[in-house]
Amino acid sequence: MRRLLIVVGVLAALGGLFVWGLLRGEPDRAVSSNLLGRTAPSFELPVYERYQDELGPTLAFDAGAPTTGPAVINFWASWCGPCYQEAPALQRAWQRYGTEVLFIGVQTQDRGRRDEGRAFLDQFDLGFANVIDDSSALSVEFGVFGVPETFFVAADGTVVYRHTGPVDDALLAERVAELTR
Repeated sequence: MRRLLIVVGVLAALGGLFVWGLLRGEPDRAVSSNLLGRTAPSFELPVYERYQDELGPTLAFDAGAPTTGPAVINFWASWCGPCYQEAPALQRAWQRYGTEVLFIGVQTQDRGRRDEGRAFLDQFDLGFANVIDDSSALSVEFGVFGVPETFFVAADGTVVYRHTGPVDDALLAERVAELTR
């Protein structure tokens, strides 16, 4: 009987900690990054077929190059529920700012799931370039903790803001306005 009371007490304590963690509120979505204030990593990755007529088989991003300009780089995965939540806002922002700001979606942490990636792009009819990071090497270079994460890069190539979790219309409008000032 004594062992049963100990087990019940431990489980109750763990359950209490779990509930406390759930109820303590939304974490700050602005996560510090070693890249803040530094030049974003340059990369060249394959693009999905739907973008190849316009871009060719790969997309090269050279942070700070005169032709690049400001950029919004969003890391996502086909299995990520919040990525589905934010996709329409990213599409609307691209439609609004796409001539002033480069939008790039990066499918990462999703090796070999190109069919699922295509379905994701088709579901939201995403018009901005989406590349494939099968090895997740780019997400490591950016220091991505998990998906979704979005990086806002100034025209000079400097990472000015990092957002974890899904972005929404208001955040995109605020951060893109800062990039285009």
